[in-house]
Amino acid sequence: MELLKVKTIDEMKKIINESFIDIALENETIDLSHGLGRILAADLVSTIDVPHFDRSVVDGYAVKLTDVQGASQAIPGFLRIAGEVQMGKETAERLNQGETFYVPTGGMVPAGTEAMIMIEYTEKLGEKDLAIYTNAGANENMMQIGDDIKKGELVFSRGHQLRPQDIGVLSALGYLQIEVFKRPRISIISTGDEIIRPGETPKPGEVIDINTPALAAVATRLGAEVISTAYARDDREEIRLAVQKGIENGEMVILSGGSSMGEKDYTVQVIDGLGQVLLHGLAVKPGKPTILGTVSQKPVIGLPGQPAAAIMVMMIVLQEFMRLYYGQDSVNDLTVQGVLTENVHAAPGRRTFQTVAIKKTENGIEVRPTHGKSGMITLLAYSDGYIEITENEEGKNTGDQVLVTLF
Repeated sequence: MELLKVKTIDEMKKIINESFIDIALENETIDLSHGLGRILAADLVSTIDVPHFDRSVVDGYAVKLTDVQGASQAIPGFLRIAGEVQMGKETAERLNQGETFYVPTGGMVPAGTEAMIMIEYTEKLGEKDLAIYTNAGANENMMQIGDDIKKGELVFSRGHQLRPQDIGVLSALGYLQIEVFKRPRISIISTGDEIIRPGETPKPGEVIDINTPALAAVATRLGAEVISTAYARDDREEIRLAVQKGIENGEMVILSGGSSMGEKDYTVQVIDGLGQVLLHGLAVKPGKPTILGTVSQKPVIGLPGQPAAAIMVMMIVLQEFMRLYYGQDSVNDLTVQGVLTENVHAAPGRRTFQTVAIKKTENGIEVRPTHGKSGMITLLAYSDGYIEITENEEGKNTGDQVLVTLF
């Protein structure tokens, strides 16, 4: 079977969005403690005010504004210490003119407090008298009810990916469980007579599989759940059975190897027999023999066997599906910008993906192209990610600002 007309990256994305427009994930409710990295399936609204009491943000003294008006190092104000607030305790005290109360950081301020003065700008004169060496503005150094989050306020929108700090916010709001999208379940199949499993000792001609664990890691990082990994020899029936099983059990199947035009490259034939081939041939370097198909309305992706190409194409294709599944870009944190340290040439008429290593310096991030022969596993080990050069560019030049997609 000949390669279909080679498509560009943009044409591939259009095919994905048109062919799989109806794909969707179910929701599930999980404990907040398991929420890191998950995508919210519903808006989250605060059911309380934060803070729910007026509190101090410094160690210091509660004051009335008129009592400290004009106070300075030269002309201090003098107040009577009426007491102190206990941390973590409610206070029923009321601040009167000419008085002050000591309040620790986070403590509840007495009713009538108009500002807090930091303890560094005060001096105790005996047990009951306090000198204040600065003035204050309204509500200075204190937070009032709802200053942080108001009851009924939208906190996070549907489609938001939860970060560590978000878990803390939701915990403060009293959320114990949250509704999130289920992760898309993916099966990964490595094909080839030469492939053996990690841990086995290779004989001459055999190759230890590195694509399966690497692709599984990419899928997990992008928000998918790898439910199974399998191996299939260069046998059409064996590959067909593996694809069928993956389709029955999950939302997507990824095949590594067998996607080109060789005598034993059966991936495209299997997909065509079970469903429909939507794309066979991608105008990228590396990764031209890429396949995109559909079986039972579910995506099946055929990747090149060369590890660097497989990983880069996997990231490009899977990111597009994640945008469809989750309704947003869930991989914004996987990119950094830096300055290229040497020229990079591109393949004419094809989008080029160049592996790079990054280094943080005093002047910013340096981006150095990494080079090696096709199939060298050290090319991946010594690379932190890749840069993209479009079909219309001849390459990138030393000193150019580039965006690096991290592995």
